[in-house]
This record gives sequence, structure tokens and C-alpha cells, in this order.
Amino acid sequence: MAELPGYVGYPWVGDNSLEFYRDPVSFMEKRIQDYSSRIFQARFINRPTVFVGSAQAVKKLLNEKSQHFEMGYKALWQGLYGDNVLFSDGTEAIALRALLIPLFNKEAVSGYQSTVERICDRTLQTIPTGRPVKVYELLKQMSTEISMGLFLDIERETDNSLAPLVSQLMTQHWHGIISMPANLKLPTWGGNWESGYSKALEAKDELLKIIGDRIGKNKHNNVLGLMKTAGFRSEDEVYRHLLLFVSALVPKAFSSLFTSFTLQLAGPSKASMRQKALEDETFLEHVLLEVQRLWPPFIGGRRLVRQEFTLAGYRIPKEHGLMYVTHTAHRDPQIFPEPNSFKPERWSTCNAGHEGYLCAFGGGPRRCIGTQLVQLVLKHVTKYLLHNFHWEVTQAEIPPYKWLPVSRPTVEDQVIFTPRDSPDQEVEMGVEVAETSL
Repeated sequence: MAELPGYVGYPWVGDNSLEFYRDPVSFMEKRIQDYSSRIFQARFINRPTVFVGSAQAVKKLLNEKSQHFEMGYKALWQGLYGDNVLFSDGTEAIALRALLIPLFNKEAVSGYQSTVERICDRTLQTIPTGRPVKVYELLKQMSTEISMGLFLDIERETDNSLAPLVSQLMTQHWHGIISMPANLKLPTWGGNWESGYSKALEAKDELLKIIGDRIGKNKHNNVLGLMKTAGFRSEDEVYRHLLLFVSALVPKAFSSLFTSFTLQLAGPSKASMRQKALEDETFLEHVLLEVQRLWPPFIGGRRLVRQEFTLAGYRIPKEHGLMYVTHTAHRDPQIFPEPNSFKPERWSTCNAGHEGYLCAFGGGPRRCIGTQLVQLVLKHVTKYLLHNFHWEVTQAEIPPYKWLPVSRPTVEDQVIFTPRDSPDQEVEMGVEVAETSL
């Protein structure tokens, strides 16, 4: 077996966490070039960690090696969520997934379709035309309302006081995920100061109370009703899993993908691609696969190695951390020719049948349980946009992305939508945008 390239350094002084968090893409690219390997080691979160950016190795890792590691999020996030399937391993994880999978299989998701479409259409019908729209914020609001509607049976039109409160609590809870896990409350001259993590814990408690109230009143055959009868061991276990589902993680993942789809299909030069995606559902699926490949919502996944194993000829030591980087694996030239190019047609040619190399939603036995629901929402929203609008970005070029905590453009993305019955207006708009950029 080959020795892992790279250097783990000394505790604390040799830690590379800050460099990774500042720019994970550059962090990976630099070391792949330096070590001539898409697998290497470094010190991350003060632990010797193996970084994996090979598409083949990530696929093998997620599908065949899951028994050798445990999920690496418990120490970071358990305080914000409590015990749930995300932090479980072994037989506990298998048992919890068995309870949850029936709630998100094809049959169950078809029962949620009318709710998803109603909530989506309510927002999409109000998209302003002819002027710049902050598309990420608009689609994040819509995705938040989908989460509230599906998992809490709360809708803005019928719960106009509770919906804004829950949305605010979801955001406050999210800020704890991206804060240092320090529960601090300090007196100041003006009152009291609280850390973002402390405020997030308060939001968690409030959300759990609301979840308990909603599930107690619910009598419908929706997610809340199904969760009550799924077979969880206690009400608290039900509440903790619903908290995971209503977390802002879900809306941010959706809005990230919607934004990338909108930006990549913007402008007169993409009119024929939009038309083809509208007319050919298979091609639309390939467009969405390519969006997930190039702009996965989350940078990757973390694991802790509990049993030594071999990956791509390297020995992966026990007690090491392991970080697979989705962005890097999805741009592995050994699997994806012209890896940085947006080419939906690759999924019917050179990459036909290679969907298993994508890991935007994990893979193997720990793959996201809600994949069917994700596809329902993605298809409905993208079909609606394609059927009703042309659109153009106000920037001369698509801005670069930031990748943490969720992938999105570094500058506020502005998109101008035009009704499809005004094709000439789109051409004029495209010329105007090009002229103002010169």
C-alpha cells in the first residue's frame, strides 16, 4: 500500500482548517497539484484528516466502506439538533432510516405533490418582470415556505402570524451552525450580549415547542401525520427529526440549486437550451444533473475512521478524520471529460450511466432519504420557469462562487425575467446588458 501524500503537522499550529474554510476549492486544487494525487492528508479541525477528491474513490467510500467509519457531525451539531438519524451509526442508523424511508418513497412523495406545487406557484406567480430580482433570496423564501408547509403544515396565507416567526427562528437556528459552538451570554452596559450559538439554542427550543404543538393538532395524512405513526420510540425522537427537516439546511440547498440553474440557463445564447429542456424531460433531467455536478449545494461530507481500511491503494488509518469534497470529485477529469464545462449532453454520451459518481446528496447506505422529494421540487420549479419566462443576468459574466456554508455567487445575483410571450424583449435586454458592461 502507498503512503498517503501530504503532511498532518503538529496539533493546533499545523492546523489547516482556516485555509480550507476560506477557500475549499483552492485548498484542494493546490494540494492535488503539489502531490499529484486526488487523495492526500492534512490537519483539519485539529485532527489528521484524509481528503478525497477522486470521483471513483468517493463512490467506493460511500457505497462500500461505510462500516469503517462514523458520521463526523455529532461533535459539531448535536447540541443544535439533539440525537437523530444524521448523527447515528450502525444498527441505530439502519433502524431510524427504516422508519423514515416510507415517508419519502415515491408513493408518499406523490401525496405531497399538490402542497409543493401550490406553495411554489404562489411565489413563482409573483416574480417581478422587467426589473432585477435577487433570485437567491426569492427562491430561498420559497424553499423555506415549502419546508414549513410540508413538515409543519404551516402556510403563509393561512398562518400569517406563525409563518414569519418560524421563518425567523429557522434563520436564527442556522446561524448557530455557522458560529463557533460556544454558548455565551455576557452582561453589557446596554443589556446582555449573546453568541450566535446561544441564540441558535434558544431558537431550537422555540422550534421544538412549535413542532410539538403542530404535531399534537395535526390529523391529516401528511408528513406530520405520518411521523406520528412511523414507529419512533418517543415523541421527543419525532420532534428532533422534524427539527432536522425544517432546518434552514434544506431551503438553502434548494435555493442554491435553483440559483445555479437560473444563472447557467440565462440569456439569449441559452434560449435553445431552455426550449429543449422545456420540450424534452430527459434533457431537463440532464441539465439538472449537470447543475448538481458543477455546483453542489454543500462542499462535501465529513467522517471519522473507526476501523482501518484501504482506499484507492492508500491505507486510511484508524482515528483519522476523512473529508470527501464533492466539488472536487465532480470535476475529476478521469470520469468527467472537460470537467469545468457545463455540458448537459454528457449524460447521454460520455457520461451516460455515470449518475452514481455524483454525491451532491451523499451516496450508498447514508444517501439522503429525501431524494425523491428533491427531484419533485426541482422539476416543478424549473419547468415553471422554463414555461413562463425568458431571463437574463445583469452581470456581464456569472460571478465566481463561494462554497461555504452553501454554494452561491459571491455577489448578489440579479436576474431580469421576461414573460415568454415577449421574445423580442429578451433579445433587446441581452444587447442592453452587453452594452452596459463594455
